[in-house]
Amino acid sequence: MNFQPYILQKINEESPDVRTFFFTLQDGGVPDYKPGHFFLMRLNDPATGKPIQRAYSVASHPDEPMLSFCIKLKGVFTHMLWGLKGGERVELDGPYGIFLLDPADTERVFIGGGVGISALRSMILQTVRHDGKRAWLFHSGRGFENLTYFSQMRALASESPLFRFYPSITGEEKPAGWNGWTGRINVARIKETLGSLADKTFYFCGSKEMGAEISAGLTAEGVPKEKIKKDEWG
Repeated sequence: MNFQPYILQKINEESPDVRTFFFTLQDGGVPDYKPGHFFLMRLNDPATGKPIQRAYSVASHPDEPMLSFCIKLKGVFTHMLWGLKGGERVELDGPYGIFLLDPADTERVFIGGGVGISALRSMILQTVRHDGKRAWLFHSGRGFENLTYFSQMRALASESPLFRFYPSITGEEKPAGWNGWTGRINVARIKETLGSLADKTFYFCGSKEMGAEISAGLTAEGVPKEKIKKDEWG
């Protein structure tokens, strides 16, 4: 491992329990990485004095000036993160991972649950703005506040004819005037929207339960296993 010191530059509160943390190296730069990569983050536990580390997917795109991570408040480590302020130091090690875009893809379909949007954000920006390929995002959250980066994705869909965005609220409470999807995202709804699943690569990031359902559904529809790429947790 090769942990290096990074400076926390700013924090965006996406919802009461989700924040995006922005870092740079001490010299103000960022390391080389690819969309889909993750980093190990290390903090010292004030209760024990011992270091604790966790892995987080990168939300930022390599062209952006800061390295960012979209993180949900859950457990001891994230409560330590929530206590940090701008200017404080954190140790990071990376990049790592194999959940990466395949340059041979014709078209890409991104499917995310909750903060699974973190890794997908970077991959979508790469696909649409740099690779010039068609992309779709199907993103679900229990409530509107759980659709992290909703405004960014909606703006990208308006900006680029290559990108289509389908957000879905799975909980009962919805904002007034909501005209997006409701309920769980499944392969039947995805197929109905796309028309065909052929010549597409599917990138999923979210819970293992949701990932298993999506993967089984795609396989049943004849999508080759090598065209289904997953980053799961839980």
